[in-house]
Amino acid sequence: MPPTPRPSTADLGLNAVAGVLGRLAEEPAGGTPDAADELARTAVEQALPALPDVAGHGVTLLRDGVPRSVRHDAARFTALEDVQYASGVGPVPLALREHRTVHVDAAAGRTWPPYSTCATELGVRSCLVVPLSAGDEVLGSLNLYATDAAADLRIVRPVARLAADLASTALAALARQAAMTKLTEELRTALESRAVIEQAKGLLMARGNSDAEAFALLRRLSQNHNIKLREVAALVVDLGHPV
Repeated sequence: MPPTPRPSTADLGLNAVAGVLGRLAEEPAGGTPDAADELARTAVEQALPALPDVAGHGVTLLRDGVPRSVRHDAARFTALEDVQYASGVGPVPLALREHRTVHVDAAAGRTWPPYSTCATELGVRSCLVVPLSAGDEVLGSLNLYATDAAADLRIVRPVARLAADLASTALAALARQAAMTKLTEELRTALESRAVIEQAKGLLMARGNSDAEAFALLRRLSQNHNIKLREVAALVVDLGHPV
């Protein structure tokens, strides 16, 4: 009997991400920044095995166009990312701005003095930045760091691309999930509002107003007192008699 094939790195990553998505779907805060952080971290860590020459990695996510690092307190090279966010220059801002993978060695890094100074302090000799994206939208980046002068991070680019693609897919799925949850809540609110407005109209119509007149009265009260139409209707229903 042939041995059972071991699951690939991609399969393990997809399974881990599916598990996180399933759990987040059951939580009311599934679309929060913390949820996105956890999902991106899980995707990258599962899809990015221990690679030769890679001393560490970080994940950058964009929030309203502003970059921030995931697990700021734990990532080894977060300080180098912070310098790039503050100065607006370096391989991470370049990759985010031009939506392309960027590889930088120590010599090329001198183009950006803030980055170069911090990289030297941390012992970073080269960096590979792979964008996270959904269609034309840039979501952030996966940042790999090497401290060995002989390391060539371009060799691990295919694996880094796989990890970035998995994280991107997971983040896009989370965004769709959050949008669907929001739409469901909006539809529920709209139906509840319609129900209470119809109930209030019925109370007003019982006093001889037509359907149009009852609605006009509710709308006039809403506009005159700067109160939402649903709240005016709810007040009429709570009072139990026409205004």
